[in-house]
Formats: sequence, structure tokens, C-alpha cells
Amino acid sequence: MRVLTVGLLLCALLAGAGCQAGPGAPAGDGPLIVVSAPLAAQPWIGRSVVRGAELAIAQQAVVPGVPNGRLRLKILDNNASPSTAVANARTAVRWNAAALITDGTGALAVSRVTDPASLPVFVVFDGGGSFVDPATHPTIFRLAPANKHMSRRLADYLAARRTGPIALISDDSSYGREGARQLRVDLAQNGLRVVKRIVLPVAAGDVSAQVLAARRAGAGALLLWAGAPGIAQVIRAARSAGWQVPVFLSPTGEDPLVRQQLADHPRWLDGATFVSFRITSEMGPAPFERFRTAYEQRFGPDRVGMSAAGRPVLQPPDWAMYSYDAVLLISAALTITAGATGPPLLTAVEGASVMGANGDQRGFGPEDREGVSSSDMYFARFADLRFAAVTDDALSTQLPAVPQ
Repeated sequence: MRVLTVGLLLCALLAGAGCQAGPGAPAGDGPLIVVSAPLAAQPWIGRSVVRGAELAIAQQAVVPGVPNGRLRLKILDNNASPSTAVANARTAVRWNAAALITDGTGALAVSRVTDPASLPVFVVFDGGGSFVDPATHPTIFRLAPANKHMSRRLADYLAARRTGPIALISDDSSYGREGARQLRVDLAQNGLRVVKRIVLPVAAGDVSAQVLAARRAGAGALLLWAGAPGIAQVIRAARSAGWQVPVFLSPTGEDPLVRQQLADHPRWLDGATFVSFRITSEMGPAPFERFRTAYEQRFGPDRVGMSAAGRPVLQPPDWAMYSYDAVLLISAALTITAGATGPPLLTAVEGASVMGANGDQRGFGPEDREGVSSSDMYFARFADLRFAAVTDDALSTQLPAVPQ
């Protein structure tokens, strides 16, 4: 497996988007969309955010009915740092950007910059509940599954499986803290017993002591809400110790980095189950397949860097759909305002509606900042380095297989 260095990967992402990461505002008069993503620190997330936005702009470069309506894109690396994300938001305001698309790093602090400027912000990964509130943070819109929906479904799923006592493990990032906070509420509502609550440092090396503590506490299942490195480390520690405990994961379990870090023992991931959003819609797989074809024609298939059953393992570009949909919504709102940004665009976003990459309808109302329905959550399970919808959940069972 060939591995790009962080610097090369960052350059590759920026080159693929036709953008630069420098401090200067991009040339041109058309509406500017700024993307703030963790390109170096979390490459899978960063790549998803950047490529989805770039593909949408490539397909719809000109906003209908808007003078000088050629969309421009500027990519900034937030390095998974809230302070850098805030600095990027200030830059977007200074550049008079029409909108900001972000994975959600530092979203609460970002809103303190974007709210006074009436700059619409689209969060396309983080599901935390602290920053999505139209009354207190009117510029924040989410096009990604909310933790409250995923956590509720996960608690119900665990209760139906009768997994026994649970060890809840999260990392100390805002992503981990907010996920664990919501899980504690929903697990308690379902009467599920948490026998051990563990918080891992994001930069933790050896986590064997924490995993041993969970085992000694009598945990019958591990529930992890953390970044990909933490997930891989916990699974390694459990399996290398011979503990075949069931493992349930946050959406970051899908991150190819988890599989790459377990490349020497790929079977250790078998049976691990993660919660996420369903990739295809009620319309069937055709819309996502069209999106995937366009994505892969432009960027090539996303290779995990490993093979199974004699074939390379591919990562479907599922999360890239959200930044893609965000650009479509921004364009639709700009059409409504005839190119006006600021408060008029913020209001127009609340009334715009588009068909998303997978066929789902995307849009928001004045009192609604969640762009993904609570009924769209599903569960997937790993086997031989690929994941597929589980067969013991009603919604998940109805979903078609996604080639990998």
C-alpha cells in the first residue's frame, strides 16, 4: 500500500479542487464559496468535504439568472483546530463570501463570527447539538445526520440486541464529547447500563489499560464515539488481548484510516457495526450511482489501499454528497436573491429546496436547521474489509448493497 505524506495529500486535494490554500482572496466577481475542512489532520473527512463541493461547482458553475454568476471556490485547511476554523470564518467574512461550508470543527465559535455577518454556514459532518439552533445561531445549517438521531437509533438497536452492560468510550475532541453526551441520555432512557465511561486523549498511543478496565468492569459491548485513530486503537487492544466483545461505532468507523491501521489483522474489524445515514434514498440506488459515476470520473475511485477476496477495497463517496448538496442549495438561494448575499441570502436559504445527490430532497425552513431526516439512519457491519447494511434492523435490511 502506498501512503501519501500529509503534505502531498494536502496538495493533491487542493489541486483536485482547482484552488490554492494561500491567504489571498480568489480573483473574480462571482459568488464565492469558502470551504473550511481538516485536510491534513483528518484526510477522509477533508477530502469528502472538498471533493463534493468541487464536483457540484464543476457541474453547475454558473448560477442561473445572476449577473457575474460564476461560482468561485476557495479551500482553507482548518487542521481540525477550532481556533483555525474561527480564523477561516473571519477570512470568509473579510472576503465577502456568499457562504461557508465546513465539517463542523469549532462550529459554535464559528457562529459567533458568522452570525453578525449573516454568512450562511453549512456543517456537513459534525452531528453535535450545541450549535444548531435557529434562534441563537441563525447562520448555522446542518447537512449531515444529527447525533440526536443517530444516538436514538443506536440506543434502540442495542436494547433490541440485548448486548448487556456497555462500556462507553469517546475521545476528548468536541466530536467525541458531544457524541458521548447524547449517548448517555439515550442509553439511560432505554434502561441500558453503562458500566464504564472512558475518555481517550485524541493523541493517545497505547489504550490497552483503558480497554482492560472496560473488560474488568464486565462490559458486554463496547460503544465507541471517537475519531478513526482512537477506534482502531481500541479494536486492536481488545482483539489482541483475545476479547471478542461486540463493537459498535460512530460514523467515523467508516473512515478508511480504521482499516488501514488494522491492516496487519484485517479480520479484527469483522462484525464491528457503525451507525450512519443511508447512502441511497427511497428512489432507489440510481441517483447515488449517477453521483458516484461523476465523482469517480473526476477524481477516480477512492481506494482504501487494501485488497480482499482478490479485489481492491473501494470507499463509496457517501459523505461527499453533503457538501455537494450544500453547493446546490447555495446556488438555488442565490437564484432567489438574484445574486444578493448577506441577510437576503440567509433568508433565501430557508426557502430553497433541491434534489440531493442520492435523490433525497434537501432544504430548510425558518425554524429548521437540520437537513437530514431522523428516519434516514441505518446500521452497517464490516466483513472482510467491506461494510454492508445489517440484516437485523428493519430500515437497514431494505437498502441495496453499495459496491465496494
